[in-house]
Amino acid sequence: MTIRRYILIGIPVACVLSIIVSLAINKQNRETENRRENPSPQKQVHTTTGTETVTQTIQGLFMPNYDKEGKEVVVMRGESTFLLKDNVYKIIAPEIEVMDSADTVDGTQSVFITSDTGEMSQTSEEGYLSDNVVVHLDPETKLNTDYLRYLPEKKFVYTDDPVTINGKGIKITGQGCEIDLTNKKMWIKKDAEMEMDGVKNDLFFLSPETTSEDVQTPSDETAPKETPLEKTFIRSSGQLVFDRQPDANIMTFNDNVEVKKGSSTVFSDKLVVFLDPETKKTRQAIASGNVLASQGTKIAKGNFLTWDVNTQSAILEDAQKAEFVENDLNIDALKMIFYKDTGKIDIPSSGSLRAKMKHKRRALAETGKTDDTIRVKWEGKMNFQEDTREASFEKNIEVRKENSTLLCDNLNVTFGDGDYNLQTMKATEKIHIVDKRGNLFNEAVGDHVTWDAKNKVTVLRGKPFALLREGNKRQILAPRVLFYEEGSKVLCEGKGSLYEREDEKLPNENAGETDMKVNWSKKMLYNDALKKVSFYGEVEAVKDGQKLNGDQIDAYLDQNNKISKIIATGNVYFFSESLSGSEGLGTLFTWDLIKNAAMLTGNPKAELRKDGSRTFSEKVYFNMAENRVTWEGRPHWQLITKETKN
Repeated sequence: MTIRRYILIGIPVACVLSIIVSLAINKQNRETENRRENPSPQKQVHTTTGTETVTQTIQGLFMPNYDKEGKEVVVMRGESTFLLKDNVYKIIAPEIEVMDSADTVDGTQSVFITSDTGEMSQTSEEGYLSDNVVVHLDPETKLNTDYLRYLPEKKFVYTDDPVTINGKGIKITGQGCEIDLTNKKMWIKKDAEMEMDGVKNDLFFLSPETTSEDVQTPSDETAPKETPLEKTFIRSSGQLVFDRQPDANIMTFNDNVEVKKGSSTVFSDKLVVFLDPETKKTRQAIASGNVLASQGTKIAKGNFLTWDVNTQSAILEDAQKAEFVENDLNIDALKMIFYKDTGKIDIPSSGSLRAKMKHKRRALAETGKTDDTIRVKWEGKMNFQEDTREASFEKNIEVRKENSTLLCDNLNVTFGDGDYNLQTMKATEKIHIVDKRGNLFNEAVGDHVTWDAKNKVTVLRGKPFALLREGNKRQILAPRVLFYEEGSKVLCEGKGSLYEREDEKLPNENAGETDMKVNWSKKMLYNDALKKVSFYGEVEAVKDGQKLNGDQIDAYLDQNNKISKIIATGNVYFFSESLSGSEGLGTLFTWDLIKNAAMLTGNPKAELRKDGSRTFSEKVYFNMAENRVTWEGRPHWQLITKETKN
């Protein structure tokens, strides 16, 4: 025993570690088994061919190495070891066991390295393993190569030869490998390719599609059998780093990383995959740097993409702007969370969305317009629910649709079934609409607004009134306002009022008599094509000391969008303070506001009341500009004053 210990001690500890580091995977081949059965002279013949000269032989090599606390950390075994004349140790069928000193539930876990032959220089303490090198990383995972080199100073082994790793449901190939025994890390130098068996918990996140994992095919009449899941492939041109931690096995792919499963693909500069140490299934994956993920028509871009198996969710992030695109839907935000099982998208930060208006495309093609996009920006948060096809937005929201902009604090939109064409929008809280078409109004304020793509109408409501205004020139109040896309019509329902100021100032206590005021009890309708505003139901218009009542009043706008002409029909009543209190009653009243003159007709006659008398005529003219009243046709006077009776 003393001689044997002396021989064992004579082998430098560094050399032992170096051989240990040369992690290789497989048991001895048949040739090795034959060596074990034959006597040592035959082994010597095998290892002393040519100029080699054996100076020392060890049979049944067993060499342990201990840490400071006296625990075994490395054990080297071998059939036999030869010390050659040139101070080179040659080992037949070496086997190295590296113990994990960390406390685990199942005790220590060892790494075994085997090969057919090994060699070590006593001078440089460098060595190698060759011929059928196998590194047993765990009971189910092995690394195979033909050659491993050991560098004692760096305490790691490496090879430039191709390597193959086989494990439970996984296969990895690459060019070159390094293993750090101290930190228990391993690198594949370049051109790594990994193939994983189909698992439900893959690292793809885009909304659910019908794939093989959702389909079952019966093998017989009683027992259904699941169709094999699609495999996952990962490739990279740079290093693939393995880091075995107690709670996870970590693989890091670098440079030009491509992940593919079925129709799904993810490109990135780096990919970190966390595997469960027991099941070897993906628990989490993080892609970073120029991330581009695609699945069919879905595309996602960002700087980070994190996929979590437990929550079946993926987080897409970018300090500048992450992007998600599907058909006609585009979303930009700093952070997006995708839930695969529920088809939900949460965006906890500010962002923007672009979508199409499907029902407008034919009309746009006919008119030559091309902008059929709705754009939504928000500062709070946004979420989308797949089953209801509904998205909600919060805080400082801006919606742009053609020439209109909607501002609000709460917005819900509904998309079409199977696509992302907007169907409805509902907005509440701090409603403010800006319209740049230059029609009857350019701003609208209310409490609730709804846009219906199918009926092509937007409805604005306010309590007690919604407000429309044209700068400081005109304002309209009504409880309910409908904006029709076809025909560019605006309908105000319910009792309301219109105010148009001559000097383009909002109404105040000192408003001039030149301002136009119109009140109605039923509705108001504006037609942009005709530049016409119609008021219905007990309508009253007041301007410059004149008052006009009728069942319906139509007002016409000039090229400056100012009311230039008024026509009243039905039970018409007109009063002019500037014409000595003249009154007119009839069925049709036409008022030219530019000339400040009007004509009244009746059925069969119009009636004029002035200075306590009445007259009936076919036409009565009120000329406020010249301060006179005239009439046409055969009049009939009736004196009604007290003086006339006397």
